[in-house]
Amino acid sequence: MNSNQRGNLGAAAPMRGWRSVLVRGVALAISFGGVVAAPAARADMLNVEAIGGWQDLQPSTASVGNAIAGREGTAILGGDVLVGLGSLGLGLGVDKTVSGSERPWAGSVMAGFLIPLPLGFRVDALGELGRRSEAFNDLFHSGSTFLGLRPGVSFPVGSSSLRLGMTGLARWPTSGGSGSPDYAILGRIGFE
Repeated sequence: MNSNQRGNLGAAAPMRGWRSVLVRGVALAISFGGVVAAPAARADMLNVEAIGGWQDLQPSTASVGNAIAGREGTAILGGDVLVGLGSLGLGLGVDKTVSGSERPWAGSVMAGFLIPLPLGFRVDALGELGRRSEAFNDLFHSGSTFLGLRPGVSFPVGSSSLRLGMTGLARWPTSGGSGSPDYAILGRIGFE
């Protein structure tokens, strides 16, 4: 994401320690878990997962290879909660850019389709509506909005409730940006 895409995110926030980011992330995941707990009692599936990967990528295999080698993109960490209601998926997600000159938070509401495949594999075809801001507290008051797509695939690890997967991410700014999408590739680990 270039500076034009970030829009009016304000001055760069001082670097926060990993402990602060981790504590806020866990608190947010618990809060989101509480929000979806009531519908989850009747849901087919509740998935809580951590995500990590690289953003600011170009849509090419060379860009992904450069990111894995550490030569391109910025690191992103976060988590999400996803509830499955039949073939529909509803969720909440939050992530933080943890490298580069600007390190915004992003929060989103996700919705889409969950497509089961043989051997426990699942394709997630999700869209998202979210907000990006330099400070976590500003996600709910100001910042720039975006629309995104989150196609992904995951699979169970043996007979446990642990799931691993990969997700692509494309976000288009709808306010305060140039309109160019921001691409990312994320690894996922979670419990279902």
